[in-house]
Amino acid sequence: MFQMFNLIIPSIILPLLLHSILSKPLTDSTLNLNEITWSWEKTNIFIGSPSILRLQSGEIITSADRFGSGFKGQPRNVSIFRSQDNGNTWNFSTWVSNQYWSNLFQLDTTSNDIYLLGTSTDGPAPIKISKSIDAGYTWNETTIISGSIHSNISYETGPTPSLLHNQMIYRAVERLAPPFRWGIDYQAVVIYANTSFNLLNKTRWIVTKPLPFNPKWMPATWIPKPAAAGFLEGNMVLGPDETTIYNILRFNFHGNKETHFLGNKAIVLQLNTTANELKFDSIIDLPGGHTKFVIRRDDVVTKMYVTLSNPNTIENATDQRNVLSLCTSIDMKHWKEQSVILMDDTGLNEIDSLKYTGFHYVDWQFDGKNNQDIIMSVRTAYRGAVSYHNSNRMTYKKIVDWKSLIKYDVKDVEL
Repeated sequence: MFQMFNLIIPSIILPLLLHSILSKPLTDSTLNLNEITWSWEKTNIFIGSPSILRLQSGEIITSADRFGSGFKGQPRNVSIFRSQDNGNTWNFSTWVSNQYWSNLFQLDTTSNDIYLLGTSTDGPAPIKISKSIDAGYTWNETTIISGSIHSNISYETGPTPSLLHNQMIYRAVERLAPPFRWGIDYQAVVIYANTSFNLLNKTRWIVTKPLPFNPKWMPATWIPKPAAAGFLEGNMVLGPDETTIYNILRFNFHGNKETHFLGNKAIVLQLNTTANELKFDSIIDLPGGHTKFVIRRDDVVTKMYVTLSNPNTIENATDQRNVLSLCTSIDMKHWKEQSVILMDDTGLNEIDSLKYTGFHYVDWQFDGKNNQDIIMSVRTAYRGAVSYHNSNRMTYKKIVDWKSLIKYDVKDVEL
């Protein structure tokens, strides 16, 4: 055991911890990215699942987990990083044991109570929630959420948002059903609870009936139909009527020359809490809907829905993640790409840029007075990554006055 511990510490953990202490703005970049953490590519350990939260103290915390062939053994932990200088530099803070694919959230932004909600390990796995009562320094209270379905060990997810509305919390997850094909056999599920109860009490959570993807939802005009179609990584969103709750999911498929444009579409489901089920609503145009995205609504000024996503701009490159754009919608269903936020500046040619660069799985929050800014944490494959997917960094960026990037049509709501 001592030999194993001695091997792991110098080769993996210690370099990462030392690097996190020194994390600072990237100087070999024009993208104004501040590095939160980095993983040496040769370890085959990669950084994923970013989530971000601004605390009442002014500190910013982010979370991340790790994946890859070099990341072996248990437990699967979420790492917490902390910035006390507005995101300029970052330090490793702590980790949350047996927590994975999780998002940070608070019920009360004036409190030091913070939650992480995801799974207990890489999936399929049980749904897991953890809580800190000291602003994320320690995480001692954890529980596994149960539900009235056939199995509580078959879930996967990503760090997608928890929606708070009318003293209720809603979170999308996916159940992976037999024969367990990634991206095809996911079934959409929503877990929800009354926030007046203790969220660590697993009996307080309700789990909807799982809804599998139905190929018949795809329009008859799509010829040929995309192969291996499915959905995952849903966002819980309150509709424009302020009442109806939706789950907007990433539309996954294997494309071809005729269907490459489908990389910019997403699936909309509607939640019926009376029947405790989801039902199909529509397939919408959403730039970058083929890759995980986070949707939030600016309830303070514009009433706009906002996302940061990876639009598909190159034919037959539906997995493209080397461009990150700010996109908005007035009605949640009609989206417009407003501004490119990140674009590969390495000088790689188009093919290599697609292969090695990714600014993806972005989690973000409105920030500042009247939601004037956006802060984000980015799963980043950049300058040395082995592929766009196997990200070697997690980075931070701030968009100052995001509303100044919005281009309005006549039909759009005035500010």
